[in-house]
Amino acid sequence: MIPSDLKSELIDLIQTLVRTPSVNPPAETTACARLVAARLAEHGIGAEIVEGRKGAANVIARLAGRGRGRTLLLNGHLDVVQPGEGWTVDPFGGEIKDGRIYGRGACDMKAGLTALVVALAAFKRTAAHFNGELVFTAVADEETGSEFGTRYLLENNIIPKADCAIVAEPTNLKVELGNRGLRWIDLYVKGKTAHASRPYLGINAVAYAARITTAIQAMKFDKRDEAFEIPHPTAAVTMIKGGLQANVIPNECQLTIDRRMLPGETAPAIVAEISRTVEPILAEENGLGLEIKVRPNHWDPYIISPNEPIVQAAVDSLKEVIGKTFPLLGKAACTDASHLFNLGGIPTILLGPGDARMAHQVDEYAAMDDIAAAAEVFLSIFNKVLG
Repeated sequence: MIPSDLKSELIDLIQTLVRTPSVNPPAETTACARLVAARLAEHGIGAEIVEGRKGAANVIARLAGRGRGRTLLLNGHLDVVQPGEGWTVDPFGGEIKDGRIYGRGACDMKAGLTALVVALAAFKRTAAHFNGELVFTAVADEETGSEFGTRYLLENNIIPKADCAIVAEPTNLKVELGNRGLRWIDLYVKGKTAHASRPYLGINAVAYAARITTAIQAMKFDKRDEAFEIPHPTAAVTMIKGGLQANVIPNECQLTIDRRMLPGETAPAIVAEISRTVEPILAEENGLGLEIKVRPNHWDPYIISPNEPIVQAAVDSLKEVIGKTFPLLGKAACTDASHLFNLGGIPTILLGPGDARMAHQVDEYAAMDDIAAAAEVFLSIFNKVLG
């Protein structure tokens, strides 16, 4: 059980984290990182701060047992997306009402980080003897590709080889066995300028980009994997930019595609698929061109077996703490678990408080009872994995 004084600290910690902005871009997480490191230090858990680049601060802490055993890696991200407009509460106020804490990052994912910190403190206090090691990481830059966060720690061998990992993303306290992958793809439609009074003398890149957008949105995918919450790939045009001025036929328009992937799909294959989709449109106009660029920041898809020991420990802990079991599926979105599995070779589950549908929403919130329950579940998992 989580000691009563740590339950009180949980409330203070989540409010303080939400009230400490860590918006990405620019992935400035120093203040939050120092806060987390200080809280760990108060419980006798030494932590260091490692910058992936200036301002992109990551926290790393280790809790070693007396004997040899498994290494369990804990991971959560400090950065949050821009708050945007339309909030009815202060996005950095950390207001608690009706059992919920509101604010940018409350759900995604300062709730999960809070539960991990409290569980880690409780484990240090209550575990008289354990084997192996807990490695805690609170990272920067998850929201834009993890170049200076989890990927940086893996690629520079700062994160040790672990036997298993938990990423405390919001899952509604369900165990998730992986996540879909992601590539962001930019399409540059190339046309020809002309005076808008004589549009037939030009090639309108914006008009053709609109048709390409419609074609992309209508794409159908044969590949399915029922192990995932959303069992098929998706493609969405999420940004469009074009036009020179009101009286000029535009010669270029940029589209950005968010392409979600299932295991087995590759970047070259999905680029070829997009090319085939838009080819009939391009063939209609001599001089119309298209350039396709895949952005370097990415997440690869993955799924692990439900028979992995970390999965069984999590399922058993959920039964003990909240008395429920749920279907074991993969997440629709992308997380740092992709990098832990694909770069680090670590069997990784996703498990945390909060409803993923609240992530990046106006008036984002997480239920306080769920955060406390998550801390209890994490503590139970620590005891099972390292006992």
